[in-house]
Amino acid sequence: MTVGQADWWRMHVPEGEDVLWSGRPDQGYFPPRYGWAYKALLLGLCAMWLTSPWMLETVRDFWKLTCVTALLAFTLWADRFVRAQRVYVVTSKNARQFNKNLKSKTLKIDCFLNFKPGRRAVVFDRHPFFRFDHLSDPDAALKALNQAREAST
Repeated sequence: MTVGQADWWRMHVPEGEDVLWSGRPDQGYFPPRYGWAYKALLLGLCAMWLTSPWMLETVRDFWKLTCVTALLAFTLWADRFVRAQRVYVVTSKNARQFNKNLKSKTLKIDCFLNFKPGRRAVVFDRHPFFRFDHLSDPDAALKALNQAREAST
């Protein structure tokens, strides 16, 4: 990825706003928050495929197992695709979640905005659909958010 493609989100930041922090979600195949569930489901599917000659009796049962396997593969791909297109940015006035292909979100930073660290995330109170998920260093995001909140007061 070239520098221009990696910083595609910079042209969406309005002039007059300084970028205090930017980050991307974890880009692994299994995100840390749901990784255990994905791995357990994958292990269960492998066990089903290994025991299928003795457990499944009809062709319909094999089709069901094939569809569940395809659905899991699609879910893993879609989750990783969405995370790869996402960038979290904290500016001097706003917290932003930029998406390359989906709708981007903006949250104004003021003295009434409450946020707290979650497990590898930053959670914004009273904004359930706006959060910085799957971060490798949520403390840096919290530091930038606190700096922006102090500057706004």
